[in-house]
Amino acid sequence: MHVHYLNISRQDMPNDSSRELNYWIRHLKTIQKELKHLYSETKAAKHTLIKKTISTQVSLTQSILNALLTYKEFRDWMHDDDLQNDNAFIFEHKKHKDNYLQHVKRYCMFRSKLLAH
Repeated sequence: MHVHYLNISRQDMPNDSSRELNYWIRHLKTIQKELKHLYSETKAAKHTLIKKTISTQVSLTQSILNALLTYKEFRDWMHDDDLQNDNAFIFEHKKHKDNYLQHVKRYCMFRSKLLAH
């Protein structure tokens, strides 16, 4: 049995994670636009409670988006050569990825319930 080792340098990781981070930011901006549309254009949005719920979703999405933008700034001053920064980078990236994925999952459930009525 022959074992193949992947030759992945640390320099490749920030580029992939940068693309991933930029995708998350674009996706959340798209969600914001969709929420604004739902707030103003749907029949369900005529009810005050539903408008408040949509408004809460806008705030939550903006909060996650702000955290990602702050994280993006954090990445700009990190130095690749420092192992401690590498560990901080991995931890921060995973934390923000988990937050993003949880938010998108909750948003999808919210949207499907809203549009089902």
